[in-house]
Amino acid sequence: MLNPLYIYARMKYITTILILFFLTFGTEVLAQKKMSKSSKRSQPKELLSEARRLKDRDPSQAIALLEQVIFKKSKRPDYQNLGEAYVLLGDIYQSIDQSDLALKRYLDAERIYSRSKKHSVPALVYQRQASLFLKKGNAVKAEALFNTCIEISTDQKLTITCQQGLASVALAKGQNERSLEQLDYVQTNYDLDSTTVARVEALRSQNYSRQKRPAKAQESYLNSIKNLPETKQESETLTEVKKAKSELLENNKNEPEKRIEINETAADISSQNKELSDLAIAENLELSDVYISNNDFEKAANFVEKSKAVIGDKTAAGAKAKVFKKSFELNRTRGAMDEALLDLDQYITSKEQDIAELERTLQEKIEIVKRQQNIDLALKDLDIEEKDDALLASQLQGQKMLSGFLGVLLLGALIFFYFLNKNVKAKRQANQMLLLKSLRTQMNPHFIFNALNSVNNFIAKNDEKAANKFLSDFSKLMRKVLDYSQKDFIHLDEEVELNQLYLKLEHFRFRDKFDYAFENNLEDLDIEIPPMLIQPFIENAVWHGLRYKEGHGNLLVKLSNTKTHLQVEITDNGIGRKKSMELKTKNQKKYKSTGLANISRRVALINELYGKGYEIDVKDKDISADETGTTVKINIPL
Repeated sequence: MLNPLYIYARMKYITTILILFFLTFGTEVLAQKKMSKSSKRSQPKELLSEARRLKDRDPSQAIALLEQVIFKKSKRPDYQNLGEAYVLLGDIYQSIDQSDLALKRYLDAERIYSRSKKHSVPALVYQRQASLFLKKGNAVKAEALFNTCIEISTDQKLTITCQQGLASVALAKGQNERSLEQLDYVQTNYDLDSTTVARVEALRSQNYSRQKRPAKAQESYLNSIKNLPETKQESETLTEVKKAKSELLENNKNEPEKRIEINETAADISSQNKELSDLAIAENLELSDVYISNNDFEKAANFVEKSKAVIGDKTAAGAKAKVFKKSFELNRTRGAMDEALLDLDQYITSKEQDIAELERTLQEKIEIVKRQQNIDLALKDLDIEEKDDALLASQLQGQKMLSGFLGVLLLGALIFFYFLNKNVKAKRQANQMLLLKSLRTQMNPHFIFNALNSVNNFIAKNDEKAANKFLSDFSKLMRKVLDYSQKDFIHLDEEVELNQLYLKLEHFRFRDKFDYAFENNLEDLDIEIPPMLIQPFIENAVWHGLRYKEGHGNLLVKLSNTKTHLQVEITDNGIGRKKSMELKTKNQKKYKSTGLANISRRVALINELYGKGYEIDVKDKDISADETGTTVKINIPL
């Protein structure tokens, strides 16, 4: 036959589970709907802020918000917000004792932050990684990360945490003196809050225990409990306090009275702190177990009652269940069945609450683990996107480099061809200048040859006086010709003087053939012209036109200013070019005159090299009007 008390307890347990399930499930569904509506319009900063607020109270919902930050699509990934999201994920995993997942998220956060060009990896990330590596037993890695945190941290509280972490590293390595020195350094150089002092004292106690100094270890342990503030404690701090107590009791395992003293003192201190009710309960229950083992049930009951006295709103359901279970067992042993039944009822209620909390926590862990798979996929997508971007950037960089290389090559080719063309032009111009100089120098022997023929003519006639006079003027002309032949341009007055002297000599030779006039209608015209430009046309008029004329001829050289040009007009009434060709002998026809040919080439080269616009126009006079002769017009732009 079933015990009615058992049936009652099970029915109450099942009812409570169902009520908690529907309340939890319904609340979660409503919260998710409400959150999904509001979060659609939320920005990453707002989502992160809300997730930070919910991470302890509702970690599953906090992760849902962080997923929105992680899965948010944008043209450029926001590495700052992504990094914060992964740090928060690590904090959530750490709060539910998922150390491996937490470490993975902190490492992911470091990789994400390192991709940002604007932000560096925060010191907090290195501190979180260091703590977990130390917890996993990798003290060397933890020490390096704590040092990195200290180097880059700008937050004094975080710096203190990392400095304290170095003390924990030395403790893990068995370097107790170094650990104590580091703790002294922290307390001496920083202004510590009570929580940090509690953690430092707990570490001191562990060091003293390992050095077999129980009195100092006990003093530091009790100091750590005294300094714990009446606020919710960080799990790391409580872990260090519990480690200190465990090592202290292990050091005193052969002294039961000492162990009882340590537990009683710790229980009295922790009982005064509402936030340490769980710790006080554990201390009192341990003491009750000691007295139960000695069959001292009265004293054991006394410590159980002390445990009941410290139960409060913030006491965990599991701790309550332990108290009432211990009380039930003790009362049953003592034969106080009514009190035992009441304790059993309280135990069942507390245990149901504890189971519900454990189931909710387990469900949360399951949901969190499920969600982390989605987050891993998101991180892989981000990595793939980053690799695609990197590949595209690399391809673009390659194309830019190739384009740049081709551009430089093209520019180099253009510069090469520019200088090549410039060099060709320079060489061509030099050749043209050389040719021009050659043509200019060719005028001299041509002129000298004709002049010496005249001297020879005087000598043949035994006209020594005329020959001497001619040679005197001829020498003056030669000096000018030789002097001007070295120049590209000479002043107009110098050219006029040279041609007047030349005409004087030619008239002296052929004075019975022609008369000449030299009209200069220019008034102080400042212009330069090529030397020996006019002389070949005058020579041609005398030698090929007037010399063969029957009767006396006339030669007019006229210089005038047309306002746009200097015009040189050479007019003769000789026999004309056609008649002159007819009178030439066979040998003379074979000889090609170089005077006019040279001057034409010279003018063409001058126009090309110097950008001039010299024009030469040679015309025969109208024979039908009974006029013979030739007119030459030279137009020189002003």
